[in-house]
Amino acid sequence: MQDVSHTDRRYSQTQDRYAADDLETIQEAQRYANHVFGLVRPFLGSRVLEVGSGIGTMTSRLVDVAEMVVGIEPNPNCTTRIQEAMGSHPRFTLRTCHFEECEPEELASHRFESVLLVNVLEHIEEDVNALTAFKRILVPNGRVVVFVPALQMAYGPLDAELGHHRRYSKRTLRAAFEAAGLELVRLRYTNPIGLAGWMYNAHISKSTKHSLAQVKLFETLIAPWALPLERLLPPPIGLSLIAVGRRAI
Repeated sequence: MQDVSHTDRRYSQTQDRYAADDLETIQEAQRYANHVFGLVRPFLGSRVLEVGSGIGTMTSRLVDVAEMVVGIEPNPNCTTRIQEAMGSHPRFTLRTCHFEECEPEELASHRFESVLLVNVLEHIEEDVNALTAFKRILVPNGRVVVFVPALQMAYGPLDAELGHHRRYSKRTLRAAFEAAGLELVRLRYTNPIGLAGWMYNAHISKSTKHSLAQVKLFETLIAPWALPLERLLPPPIGLSLIAVGRRAI
């Protein structure tokens, strides 16, 4: 194993260009993005708050199925790209700020049916406080939908570069939702093959950025058969977790 220095971006991620550049690399995996969106789609409803819109990978899919999408993205390197991608789409509004800078009552007035976070909750140090805040702006029976990296044993230099405070297990993610007062209605792993690749990168190659070659390899050779297989046989472990929590009436 090689000793590779890396940058810990847990507290600087919203200023660095690194985040936007990495998302551009990941955006090459369109089959995987469609897979992720397929997992969250049944729980979204028609009025969606997307926390951490990034460069618009999920946003471009959200506006096709929702009546209203409000995106929050604090990184100016990302907001420049999402504005170029989304233009003046009539169903999308972007706020360049952190969630906590928004007025809760004003957000609640939009009567969001869901709050969506795709690879975002792991960037938030106080995740339970954040989940609680998301719950409070939802309509009754509204849902908090999160997609997060799984398994702390897979944490490596790339996680630190990306600004991840943690990776989740079913136990820790369930505990966070319960502590926030959200009724957990869905919790499942996805992408077990991707987990093997991430473990290699974390503990052997010590990668500090996503490899475009690896992304394209997954997209062309693995995704076409592995992702449809998941719909038939949900995996017992995986690179990521999806969780859906409901706000009680």
